[in-house]
Amino acid sequence: MNSPLQDLYSLQHEFRELVHDQLRLAILELRLAAHSLMAMIATAVCIAALLFTAWAGLMGALGLSLVRLGLDPALALLTVTVLTTALALLLATRIRHWSLRMGFPATLRSLKPTTPTLHDGHGT
Repeated sequence: MNSPLQDLYSLQHEFRELVHDQLRLAILELRLAAHSLMAMIATAVCIAALLFTAWAGLMGALGLSLVRLGLDPALALLTVTVLTTALALLLATRIRHWSLRMGFPATLRSLKPTTPTLHDGHGT
């Protein structure tokens, strides 16, 4: 039969091993998550490059179509540039709108202390 001190030592040893295993698992999962994040970022950069190339090709085709319709090449290029800039501004406006939600406004409002209202005794 083990003494209570031996049982306590054994329990402490098992607890330390459990904590060590849990930390090791967390570190391995963190490393895997970091590798996955790097792969996602690299893939996103490739997608962005491909989309840029596709957009440039689309705008080039639009410019050529405008020239074939009789528009001056400089004016066709300006038209394509204005359309691209307008779309970029529209997307930037959407990002600005979405970014306003990132500050947890409803949570912050709910955490603000309410000021007590003074009643005049007439139920209002």
